[in-house]
Amino acid sequence: MAERKITLIKDLDNMNDDYTLKVSIIRLWKSLSDGNPTIVRSIEMILMDEMCTKIRASVYPRDFQRFESKLKEDQAVYIRSPTIAPNKYTFKISDVTSKLNFHRRTTVNECLHFQSKTTYGFSFVSYETIISATATSNESIDIIGEVVSLGKLDSRDVTKSLHRLPLQIRNLEGLQVNVTLFGDIAYQLISYLEAHKQVARVIVLLQFARINVYNATPSVNSYYEQTRMFINANLPEIVTFTDSLVGLRGLQNPSASLTVESSKSYSESDDFLNNYKVKNVVDLIEPQEVGQYIIVGTIYGIRQDIDWYYDACTNCGKKVETEDVFSGPDSGDASVVLKCNGHNCKNKKISSVPRYKIPIRVQDDSGTITLTLFDRDAYRLVKKRARDLLDQIKQAGDNPRLYPYDLKCLEHKKMAFKIDVNSFNVSNNYNRFGILGYTVDSNVIDALEKKLAVEAGSPANNDDTEIASHEVSHETKSLKDAISQTGDNLTPTMAGKFEATSPFKYNSPTIVKKRNVGDTIDVDDYDNVNSSTKVPRLNSKVDGNTGLLIPKLEK
Repeated sequence: MAERKITLIKDLDNMNDDYTLKVSIIRLWKSLSDGNPTIVRSIEMILMDEMCTKIRASVYPRDFQRFESKLKEDQAVYIRSPTIAPNKYTFKISDVTSKLNFHRRTTVNECLHFQSKTTYGFSFVSYETIISATATSNESIDIIGEVVSLGKLDSRDVTKSLHRLPLQIRNLEGLQVNVTLFGDIAYQLISYLEAHKQVARVIVLLQFARINVYNATPSVNSYYEQTRMFINANLPEIVTFTDSLVGLRGLQNPSASLTVESSKSYSESDDFLNNYKVKNVVDLIEPQEVGQYIIVGTIYGIRQDIDWYYDACTNCGKKVETEDVFSGPDSGDASVVLKCNGHNCKNKKISSVPRYKIPIRVQDDSGTITLTLFDRDAYRLVKKRARDLLDQIKQAGDNPRLYPYDLKCLEHKKMAFKIDVNSFNVSNNYNRFGILGYTVDSNVIDALEKKLAVEAGSPANNDDTEIASHEVSHETKSLKDAISQTGDNLTPTMAGKFEATSPFKYNSPTIVKKRNVGDTIDVDDYDNVNSSTKVPRLNSKVDGNTGLLIPKLEK
């Protein structure tokens, strides 16, 4: 075979279609459809050339048959004439701004002589950088460490990719970092421990992992299928680390306590039934005590006077703001830049990604309350990412603040919610709460309702229709007074009457009911909001009457 003229990844040119790359496939996975996990959207790869420069590449369904058998992880290949496209993925695996797409004119052939400085081109980030949160969360990192503690596998979600395993790893200097493994990566570690119960040490190396900052605490997470994990592998980097560890600490063996027993799943029943107090909604309308509680209720709808998503900083996860920057003191031209007030985001380039923050109205027999469903839990229910729904709305030419029709799947779900009542809620009498977790297990929900009924001193599922004192108004009040008294928690019988909380106004593919943006407010969860002074603007006409309806009592 004639000597090929090889193009390096750094020398890729959009003006040239005919070129050949000599690369190793260091990561290979199938990207599945969000709506139907049996459908493969694309075959994804991370390629590395002999200079250890990396680039992402994709094969789409029309070309699966042509290329699938020729692509294997850890194989070196010659790739001729893939087309160059912009890399629009928010999570970056290298500084290369382009990606490659295979097509019918692309050819792939085995390469028998591939030489690079390292097999995988690891680029390790120091523990100090992670702990200080000075690295950005939209760029991949590589990290190596000894596993010193292992938590419990959380496998409650029906979607396996959302199962997660927490652990801690330690470097040679003794610094420790929290790590969370998701999906197949989590089960890879569990399977290894089950097969190597007498292993002396467990050294893990994560490639293409992601830094996550939650409540100002940084950790390292695996990132979907992109992350690759090596466990006690015969790699120079792991061998060197292990030898250094033995030299520093001798034959101490903290990994010996990492038994499979400690990796069993959480008991969802125990977590919800035994670890928290169960409350009625009415008990939380005026929060009195800081703590975490369980409530059981049905999602009545979504408040439409509050945005369903926010633009999150890719560095720290906080909400970003826009700011007009003028080119000069006398210039009338301004450019819009993103600004993040996060402590670790100063002097950093800021980018954002949409994340869920859905204000749902949850109702039980005692009242209705607003809870905030955040990104992770919302994704578990909706099965689509916020940015995907936002893209659909923009492509349709609609207002991005309209609620996507996909969110309608939340309505009428009966669930048990674990909520957080913090000091801000109590000191400001603020009765919107964040959701820490949920379950839709009917057995757990039934047990919680029975527990609540026993604590209240009445049998569960009582068919008597007595009206409790808090459900009866003894005088007719104006709408303004009523909202001032209860914050955003309207009585259950009235929730559907108001424009702002109506559960049936969505950005529908067939019927779009738009709301007046000028008649809405943006209320952040904990940004100087007092429910008695800052309330949502609601439609003041309720069946032609501005007062609350009074339920009639049977005589």
